[in-house]
Amino acid sequence: MKEKIKKILIKYWKIISIFLIVLVLFYWLQIRPSQTYSYCHESAQKKAIEVCSYCGNNKFEVATYESYYKQCLRSKGFNK
Repeated sequence: MKEKIKKILIKYWKIISIFLIVLVLFYWLQIRPSQTYSYCHESAQKKAIEVCSYCGNNKFEVATYESYYKQCLRSKGFNK
């Protein structure tokens, strides 16, 4: 059984390597940024609500939110 798997890996190593590279690139360029944007949105929203004491229930100033959002993105390596 091990020999059979070994032969398959040797025969198709290029295809397997390309598949793994595509998988890693998809994660790095699609999934990771999406998760980061979502995290930064939630984090910035919570911080902006905490800072704005006079705004009322679950309300915040947009400028404060944008500042925290950009700060979070920069800390995660995104320069937006």
